[in-house]
Amino acid sequence: MLTAEKWYQHQENYVKYGIDMSPPMSRRASLAKTSQANFGIKDKVKMLLLFVMIGALCIAGVICTAYASQIKHNINTLSRENQVIQGEIQNLDVNIEAANNIKIIEEKAISELGMVYPKYEQMVFIAAKSEKFNDFAMALREQAYN
Repeated sequence: MLTAEKWYQHQENYVKYGIDMSPPMSRRASLAKTSQANFGIKDKVKMLLLFVMIGALCIAGVICTAYASQIKHNINTLSRENQVIQGEIQNLDVNIEAANNIKIIEEKAISELGMVYPKYEQMVFIAAKSEKFNDFAMALREQAYN
């Protein structure tokens, strides 16, 4: 236990200085104490290497961004070329559909080739023979080699 004198001194210091129970340092002494940074050669080398690494990372970021923008430019160029080609394909499809239209084919056949529809008297009918083949593979072989 504390003796009465120590207890009294303890209470005086508590009232006088607060929880720390030591006199506050002067401002100059506290600034001098905190501003004295003892950087050794190893610390300076570490900080230099840190700055070099950060600089290298920044340069790598700039290079990656430039490369990505170049690739995006190439993609945009190819997309524009692709759209032009798609338009040409659509035009060709329209031309093919127009050329395959039955009315246009019929008009060209009548005007350029002089074709006309046959009359009933001009039609020839072919009678189909119905032969029954029991062995289909054998029938194909006979027709192929005969």
